[in-house]
Amino acid sequence: MEPRPTEPAARRRPGRLPLSPAAAVLLAISFGLCGGYLDLGVILFKKLWLNPEGSFRCARDFPWTVPVSQMVLLAIPGGLVAAVNRLRPKSLSLNVASWLFATLAIWSALLRLPIYGACSLLLAAGLARPIGNMVVARGPYSRPLRSILAASLGLLIVLAALSSGRRSVEEARAVAALPSAPRGARNLVLIVWDTVRASYTSLHDYPRDTTPNLAGWARKGVRYDRALAPAPWTFPSHCSFFTGQWPFRLNAQWKPTLDTSHPTLAEYLSSRGYQTAGFVANTECCQYETGLDRGFIHYEDYPLTPRSLLGRTIAGEWLLENVLSFGDEYDKKWIRIQSRGAREINGAFLDWLGRRRPDRPFFAFLNDFDAHAPYIPPAGYQGRFGLRPRTPQDYRVLVDFVKMDKNRITRRDVWLARDSYHDCLAFLDDQLGRLLGELQNRGLLGDTDVIITSDHGEEFGEHLYFGHAYNTNLDAIGVPLVILSPRAPAGRVVSSPVSLRDLPATVVDLLGLSAGSPFPGRSLAAYWETAPGQLPEITSPALTEQAEAAAFQPPPRQGREHPGFQMSLVASGHHYIRHGMGLEQLYDLRADPSERVNLMASAQGGRRVVPFRKMLLEVLTANPGSVEVERAYLEPYRKWLEALVQSPPEPIATSAAR
Repeated sequence: MEPRPTEPAARRRPGRLPLSPAAAVLLAISFGLCGGYLDLGVILFKKLWLNPEGSFRCARDFPWTVPVSQMVLLAIPGGLVAAVNRLRPKSLSLNVASWLFATLAIWSALLRLPIYGACSLLLAAGLARPIGNMVVARGPYSRPLRSILAASLGLLIVLAALSSGRRSVEEARAVAALPSAPRGARNLVLIVWDTVRASYTSLHDYPRDTTPNLAGWARKGVRYDRALAPAPWTFPSHCSFFTGQWPFRLNAQWKPTLDTSHPTLAEYLSSRGYQTAGFVANTECCQYETGLDRGFIHYEDYPLTPRSLLGRTIAGEWLLENVLSFGDEYDKKWIRIQSRGAREINGAFLDWLGRRRPDRPFFAFLNDFDAHAPYIPPAGYQGRFGLRPRTPQDYRVLVDFVKMDKNRITRRDVWLARDSYHDCLAFLDDQLGRLLGELQNRGLLGDTDVIITSDHGEEFGEHLYFGHAYNTNLDAIGVPLVILSPRAPAGRVVSSPVSLRDLPATVVDLLGLSAGSPFPGRSLAAYWETAPGQLPEITSPALTEQAEAAAFQPPPRQGREHPGFQMSLVASGHHYIRHGMGLEQLYDLRADPSERVNLMASAQGGRRVVPFRKMLLEVLTANPGSVEVERAYLEPYRKWLEALVQSPPEPIATSAAR
């Protein structure tokens, strides 16, 4: 009988090879590093082909933090395998460990793709088989594998230097290259409370004392009772805050990046010698990829801490949310968006203040996200006003409130969301008091102008809408506005409607930098610098535009006609809203501040609306939009409105006519 040919060594199936505890940990970390690079490839793939806005949707430091996070994650099962083999030697062989670590490394990267978790796990397990066999065949300490590991570590150092390292160097160079600042230049702090509705604050005599600190500080400065956001959602409003341009001029409703030629407030102040810094909690609409960081020498959006480092990956985010933060719903809110609350935002700002050059004036922008959905306040603030979330179902309501079917939502659910929103306002207000108190203790407040406002409001069933971005009623666009400055007379209250589009013009006026200012609009200081009985200098009209993508999609509530895009104008004690489809609303804010009675339903509505149509037409004629916006909807809308203005007004219905 002929002997069976011997199989070549390269094809021979290796047996069970032992694995020492140290080798298990090293092998896991190596696979984690390689899985991190695979994850980087997935991130790049999604940016180029899957993300419609063409962004990474990751922290700026992701080229090195994602591989490090994957290494940390794989070190956990590596440590478990090492512990098992130490207690029971040879329990888990090199064959099993290599396949396991390769599967986990590949799966962790595939979780970022829109694939079911079970399907991606099966795919990862299949791809891991030949990789594991290769490691076993060559040995974990073979020269090729050691070379790959060394090259991977070297690449990691290079990526860290090119991202975070280069950013630190550029920041230091930018500070050193700042021109001389004007003598006696004052500092500026702009605080934007994301999603804070004016009528729910103590500034407006709300029955619940949600913001006593804000009300107290307002008595030391100027309070605007009718401040209107340029848009009912975050990104276009912030674009106007920084450029003084209307959202339709920037196309900020549809284009998620501020990449126009219009200069920003931070850029202008930097050119005047200011050291600029931004501290952002809204990592969905204000992070670096939106372009809102233009001009800021220092800009913090995604925090870099050991916990946030772990959250740079999908698997790490799951671990943080379901294991390390189990039961802490407030902590989970920030894990989901890789962000932090007002307490941490203030801490980051104060830390930066300690490191900045004290011989430079500074401009600091703080964006707080605590009042934004999900409305989950931190421990100690839950239940301050009304209902308190107690059961897992209560927290599920708060987490899912925005996307819940509002036709099936219960009255208690709405009350719970609203009461928790008020609790979040109380926390924001408490942090405001602590921040301003700390600035005062440091001796900085006397040399610093402070502006406190919001980018839009929030609705809880008023006008049959929930949340924001859907309409332009006052609950969605009316925001608080307080200015603290030596030039601002203490206790002054401005009741005239004003647009936050005028913020840049106001800032440069307060700082004495109006000469050569590139910002349109007029300073809101005109309202307190005018002698009693005299009309103030005309500022920008209180115009708001709703033209976000949601305006062209099905309405948030079934059975309700969708308004399409809207233009809103507050003037002469009235609020006029004209929808893209021709529907109109007119409210008398003096008699009906809650906007319950649409005057267009009255017999005289046709005549009363005429001057407001003319005002809106004049504003849109004097302020054309971008080429894309004009072509998409603004030019035909303006022509339609012009034809309506030129037509004779509708006759007043009388009893004889009826």
